[in-house]
Amino acid sequence: MRQTQKVKNLCETALFIAIVFLGVFIIKFPGPFGYAHIGDSMIFLSVLMLGGKRGAAAGGLGAAVADIVSGYTIWALPTFICKAIMALLMGFMIKRHAFGLKGRPLWIVAAAASGIAQGICYVLFWLLLFGRAAAIAAVPGLLFQTVSGIIIALAISEALQKTSLKRHFIYTTDGKGAQTC
Repeated sequence: MRQTQKVKNLCETALFIAIVFLGVFIIKFPGPFGYAHIGDSMIFLSVLMLGGKRGAAAGGLGAAVADIVSGYTIWALPTFICKAIMALLMGFMIKRHAFGLKGRPLWIVAAAASGIAQGICYVLFWLLLFGRAAAIAAVPGLLFQTVSGIIIALAISEALQKTSLKRHFIYTTDGKGAQTC
């Protein structure tokens, strides 16, 4: 890989770390043990634009730093792990055309499956940190965050793919991109 491409990749990943951080930190809805946010939508978008590996770095680091800055330090490591898993799984499913799907259906199924995996990951941490009752109580919020993240990311990606920014997407949903979902 050329040096300029490495620098470009690093800059794009750093930009998405900041975007995810802002999505988690700025627009959030506090709860008793944590908060809901729009950061998941930015992580889904990062996978479409950067791919699974760099999306995992952006999602994990951006969300973990937001947890630290927000005072939820106990969640920084679980957040890094769960968000990275979500991005890696979504990227893997899109790259492999999971279930023989293409385009928007593949994108939505990959985001939903990875969001469910993230939810399971978080529930395991809730169980470990706070017990069964708290873990069960966290499920509706995790589902809401995943569904709203998918809707927001889909709207943003559809809008961006109609602009000159489309060339920055690794995976597009319209069948005309660099690598079509």
